[in-house]
Amino acid sequence: MVGNGHITIAEPVGQTFVNMLLVEDNLAEARLLQEILKGTAFKKFDLVHVKRLWDAIAQLHKESFDIILLDLTLPDSQGLESLDALVKQAPSLPIVVLTNTNDEELAVQAVRRGAQDYLVKRHINQDSLVRSLRYAIQRKQTAEALREANEILEQRVQERTHELETANKQLQREIEKRQQVQERLELAQKAGKIGTFEWNIQTSTVTCAAELEALYGLTPGSFGNHHDRWLQTIHPDDRLRVEQELWQAVQQHQGLETEFRILTPQHELRWIGVKSSLFHDAHQRPHRMIGIHMDITEKKQFETQFLRAQRLESLGTLASGIAHDLNNVLTPILAVSQLLPMRLPDLHDSTRQLLGSLETSAHRGAELVKQILSFARGVEGKRINLQVHHLLLESQAIIEQTFPKSIVLQTDIPGDLWAIAADVTQLHQVFMNLFVNARDAMPEGGTLSITAENYHLPPHPVRIHPEADAAAYVLVTVSDTGTGISPAYLNRIFDPFFTTKEIGKGTGLGLSAVLGIVKSHGGFVDVQSEMGRGSTFKVYLPTTESHLEPPAHPASLRPGNQALILVIDDEVVICQVIKTMLESYNYQVLTASTGNDAIACFHDYQEHIKIVLMDVMMPGMDGLTMLPLLRQLNPHIHVIAMSGIHATPAIGQPDQPGFQHFLPKPFTAQELLDAIGQGLEERVRSQKTGIRREESVSRECRGSGK
Repeated sequence: MVGNGHITIAEPVGQTFVNMLLVEDNLAEARLLQEILKGTAFKKFDLVHVKRLWDAIAQLHKESFDIILLDLTLPDSQGLESLDALVKQAPSLPIVVLTNTNDEELAVQAVRRGAQDYLVKRHINQDSLVRSLRYAIQRKQTAEALREANEILEQRVQERTHELETANKQLQREIEKRQQVQERLELAQKAGKIGTFEWNIQTSTVTCAAELEALYGLTPGSFGNHHDRWLQTIHPDDRLRVEQELWQAVQQHQGLETEFRILTPQHELRWIGVKSSLFHDAHQRPHRMIGIHMDITEKKQFETQFLRAQRLESLGTLASGIAHDLNNVLTPILAVSQLLPMRLPDLHDSTRQLLGSLETSAHRGAELVKQILSFARGVEGKRINLQVHHLLLESQAIIEQTFPKSIVLQTDIPGDLWAIAADVTQLHQVFMNLFVNARDAMPEGGTLSITAENYHLPPHPVRIHPEADAAAYVLVTVSDTGTGISPAYLNRIFDPFFTTKEIGKGTGLGLSAVLGIVKSHGGFVDVQSEMGRGSTFKVYLPTTESHLEPPAHPASLRPGNQALILVIDDEVVICQVIKTMLESYNYQVLTASTGNDAIACFHDYQEHIKIVLMDVMMPGMDGLTMLPLLRQLNPHIHVIAMSGIHATPAIGQPDQPGFQHFLPKPFTAQELLDAIGQGLEERVRSQKTGIRREESVSRECRGSGK
């Protein structure tokens, strides 16, 4: 600043001319202005002249200027609109307005709208024009400098303000964080069922968090400040051990890590785990023990349930082995019961009835083996259209044979129930789980009711169950008069591994399996129970529009026509029974009880053997090992597998080992002859197909001249 109060702007060093844009449509006046600016002492003016506003705007895009001299009367724009357009295009350039009118109001408006000066053309001379241009440039530069300074200052103020706000927010967050640490710790301890403690060993005082006492079902302050009160809450069977471990940890200069049971004031059994660290004083004496107590009841329950699941898996494996042996035992019994009436046609009627009972018992034994396997190993069959009536009658027979006589069975199972699409094995599992649970709920006896009915959902907006999609169901109701289910447990009975039974009397998987199977069939389960009065389970199974297939009539037994069959089984009695049965129907039979004997026999008679009937599971060389060896001798031999286990790899993937059929033990004469008859038919068809293929290849070779 100088003494007269004007701002002095330093002129750019080395700049010897002013680049000026003249916007004037009158060529004479433009030349006059050029002449006036010649020879000025201030600076040299490099003047670019355009006649129209849009030419001026275009010129501004091409090069830079120091000032604009604007006539307000142009061919394509009039008055202050021209000024507005140039200010918008070049807001940082000083503009001096030229006009032929000495209008003070127009001059004021022009300055307000961005012009640096206002000149009347007829009053212009060199001094006034140069002075106006000079001051316009200086004022604009001053304004721009002030604007930039203000922007920089405002930016710095904003940055500083932002820094202060950020610092304040960070400080506030730190304050809030520190204020919430204790609250979060308490919430975490409650959520994790954890409580902290500190034991001053030298003064024998204990400080416990409220969360720790809550784990024991106690109110804050119940433990006082001594560890004796805590020891009294431990289960009597674990108390002495824990106390010994506590003092042993102190003597060994280490923290206590142990698990034990407690009894809450509500007589609830819980498991508690303790983890802690021991700290010493300056003389290396045990001073403080700090640690946590954790509720590990669920962990212990899952460990127990896992061991039960492992036992179930072991039982399933054992059941498979037993099933194999039982089916091998039942096979000759079933076969002999069918052979004797054929061999001895003059048997007395009572003797025939006994043989019929023997055959029926063998069939029932085989069905029981299947059910045991399905329950133990989860063997599943395909879904078929079936009638629940037959399933329930089969289950009723099992109940009458196995349940205590103190349980009275009442049934109402009509024969006209609608058809459903279901897996027979899975539905057996559903019903038997419900029946067994009902039995266990009546240890002193009671009434077990089983009813079934065709059921239409009511046409009300609110249905009985949100998952009910179909309109027609078969409703099976299982009721008992047992102990009932507590309302506190009613919503959890379908949870996996949840059980109210004592350890060793339940896995907690039965009702979970029931719900899963029923839901997979598109149905749902409802349960009602009242303590001391029993429980009722309602199973809704959606019906199918498909009709039940009529039972197939037994096919006539096919004669063997002296076809040679090789029977391979390590059970000699089974070989003999099958041999006798097949010979009764005009077959020739060779038998082998070991893999080596079978290979030798097949080698000698391979051209004559039509079918091989082979046991899959045998000691030494089993069926899967023997099959490739037989294929090497005769690649086209037809092999039928048989086994007492219905879930072997050979059955699960029959095409991979190469068996054409599978015959489960025990089997009837009808099933045996059907399997062999189908095998012979397929063998003939495959031979004809091979002959036609060879003839086709021969014709192609002759046609090609080869």
